[in-house]
Amino acid sequence: MTAALDSPVDWMVRLVSEIPAAVAVFDRDLCYVAASEPWIRAFGLRRRTLAGRRHDQVCKTGREAVEAVQRQAVVGETVADYHLVGDDAAPNRRPAILSARPHRDSAGDIAGVVMGLIEDPVPGVRESGPPAPDPLTGLADRQQFARRLHELLSDPDPERRAVVVFAINLDGFRNLNTLHGFAIGDQVLKIIAQRLVLGTRSRDPGDGGTAARGRDMVARLGADEFGIICGPPALPQAEAEAFAARLPFIVQSPIAIGAQSLRLTASIGVVTTTSAHREADDALRDVDLALRQAKALGPSKVLAWEPTLTRTAIQRYSLAEELRRAFDNSELVLHYQPILRLGDNRMVGAEALLRWNHPSEGLVASTGFLPLLEETGLIVEVGCWVVREAVHQVETWRLLYGRDIIDWVSVNLSARQLDDPSALLASLRGMHGDGLSVHRLKLEISETAFMRNPEITRTVLAEVDGLGIRVVVDDFGTAHSALSSLEHYPVDTIKLDAGFIARIGTAEGERLAQALLNIARSHDAAIIAEGIETEAQRDFLHAGGCGFGQGYLFAEPMDGALLGAYALTHAAKAGRRPARPRPAGRTINPLPSANPSQAG
Repeated sequence: MTAALDSPVDWMVRLVSEIPAAVAVFDRDLCYVAASEPWIRAFGLRRRTLAGRRHDQVCKTGREAVEAVQRQAVVGETVADYHLVGDDAAPNRRPAILSARPHRDSAGDIAGVVMGLIEDPVPGVRESGPPAPDPLTGLADRQQFARRLHELLSDPDPERRAVVVFAINLDGFRNLNTLHGFAIGDQVLKIIAQRLVLGTRSRDPGDGGTAARGRDMVARLGADEFGIICGPPALPQAEAEAFAARLPFIVQSPIAIGAQSLRLTASIGVVTTTSAHREADDALRDVDLALRQAKALGPSKVLAWEPTLTRTAIQRYSLAEELRRAFDNSELVLHYQPILRLGDNRMVGAEALLRWNHPSEGLVASTGFLPLLEETGLIVEVGCWVVREAVHQVETWRLLYGRDIIDWVSVNLSARQLDDPSALLASLRGMHGDGLSVHRLKLEISETAFMRNPEITRTVLAEVDGLGIRVVVDDFGTAHSALSSLEHYPVDTIKLDAGFIARIGTAEGERLAQALLNIARSHDAAIIAEGIETEAQRDFLHAGGCGFGQGYLFAEPMDGALLGAYALTHAAKAGRRPARPRPAGRTINPLPSANPSQAG
């Protein structure tokens, strides 16, 4: 009598049990079908208790990690290297790597999951030889990286001088340390270092063979920044681009920490050295510029260096130095644009606008330099000066005319000032303590700045409100924030963005403007429309419920002395001013505004 053939399941169990690696097979319900001896030993399992049971039912070690990987594989995703650290790091407490892929039946449907486990050879302190320059990761450090670049760029052979340099920065790594602690952060850095080493040495070296791979260098350049030198010879452009595109995926593969699965992202800067890179510092400068620009574009971006990046950076640095000198030399001044009540055309307020009284270029609008103030952080110091100067101007008008000729002066705040509000609050407290008219201030804050860090903003504005200072939501409608989110703040006034006002005169523009007016009115706040340039715009806004307006229909920005005379004229007799042409204005190296509400 012929013996019956083994069932597919029996055959799989016998095959898997003889595999000398840590492997396990699970069914569609993620219950054990088979497991090899190394897998059973790694997790301390008992073979007779496995069949038909899930991993979390038979083992406490690695429960969350195994389940996380299974969930990915059972929906069709292949997991190449899921790193385990912390409490999930296998029974022997050494880091390990899980992998998984879906197991499909003859019809192509997912029938289960196949998993593997290997020990993770995390780089660290070397077992022999001199200590690594970076003892945490075992990689070269920044100095060694720079020396290697110097050697290559000093080579008389032009082909050997051409190399590709990568800079990799982990996005948001500081938050990881804050949430999970520095011990876990260190483990993550070791894992990323290992991935970069393996990823670099596994790339196709072309004609260079193993020797070319051996000349590549991976280094830790900073706390959460790594560098790679590929070559010599330099990679062909297509291969360099392909390798750069693969780097974010090398970083993004998940890392298990306890019950959580971390997925990091990275920004990448790339430079292929040219004859312009005579020194290591030249290459390091340019790859850093590319990296910074990549980070500005958002997470997981890769950007290759171009000469225009360096030229622009040099121009910006020069302008930043000039701005610092301008501030120290009192070349920055304030002009004021009147804000009128649309019902009777009386002036009630003014917006303070920053200008640069340039020695050779004349009066420069802030669109030419405000983004650089933001980028350099000088906006914090300049912003405090603007607030003080506006309050002192109110006091000057009172002394000159014996009374308050204006109800308020509004001053724009940048998001950077809200990120670091200590200097601003100190200035406001000091002026309030000196008895100055801080209650005449309105602080204009864009919707974007409100939403950037809500908790800090709420704390800052609570203190501002306690000093009697009012708050304006600037550029209302541009950030599409829900009105309910603004109800958590002490908002006195809502200002409609000039972009919406410019569209009045078209059916679509008027529908949108009216909708914004209706939303603003429901908040029970004063409404200002900025950028009014025609009588038709003014009449539409007034009829739609807008209380106040500013723009070139009424007056262009002017210095404090002229605004005083203008205010007296309107206090004596309200009347419409003739429309004034918009001045051409001059800017220096105009750049995209980081905060259009302050461009003025």
